[in-house]
Amino acid sequence: MQNKDLLLDSLSKSVSDFVEDRKFIPVSFSGGIDSYITAALVKKYSTPILYTVGNDHSKDIFYSTIASKALESSLKIINLSDNDIIEGIEKTIEIIGSKNGFDVLIGSTFYIVAKKINRDGFDICIAGQGADELFFGYDKYRRALEKGEDPNLLRKKDINELEEIISNRECKIFESLGIKFKSPFLDKKVKKIATEIDRILNLKDSNDYIRKHVLREIAFDLGAPIEIVNRKKKALQYGSGILEDIRRIAKERGLSPSLNAYLESIKKE
Repeated sequence: MQNKDLLLDSLSKSVSDFVEDRKFIPVSFSGGIDSYITAALVKKYSTPILYTVGNDHSKDIFYSTIASKALESSLKIINLSDNDIIEGIEKTIEIIGSKNGFDVLIGSTFYIVAKKINRDGFDICIAGQGADELFFGYDKYRRALEKGEDPNLLRKKDINELEEIISNRECKIFESLGIKFKSPFLDKKVKKIATEIDRILNLKDSNDYIRKHVLREIAFDLGAPIEIVNRKKKALQYGSGILEDIRRIAKERGLSPSLNAYLESIKKE
């Protein structure tokens, strides 16, 4: 498919611009196809160092270990501790506010990664953010199709809001620690090519529980193991296990075992 080749070229060019002359590049890594593609492209121009965060039950750590071996790249596992989580949430609220609990949850995970990258002396982090919006990665697009709605309209809204969300969440969090946060999937040319690809090539029908097929093909072409290529989308809060840990921490404090209950307790404090 011609669009696939154009997409890969544009992603590669974007990564090259980020890398410049750096010998080592940190990659926020989940073991999914988005971060695999990002790391594989970084490897064309530099040496990627993969940063994965998770608890003892983390699927992200499990898949990142498999993926890092295929990439022959160094994997730095950040094992979540309660202190990390508590600090991450409190610092994230300081940086981006507490208006949106989901943003605090995502942001706190990235804060933990950013803190480690900062301690290792780097000033940049490359990630695969934006791929799910561009390539129908979220299950809500499939559910829209299931309900007879047009997933393209939902995706268009998400893409329009994407840069503002990331600028006010990931970018602010990493910048607070002196790190530039970059994703090749936010490149204008990449977005243009992605939106010109027929929906059916990424989201086949209402029974398509895998989705993002164009990216899966690219990941396979870049040497991703079949376990990575076929891995279903797992949101960061579930893949890392941080939401599970927050619910446990809340319960141990005598609160309802939920993110909102824990965030409300912090606001009161």
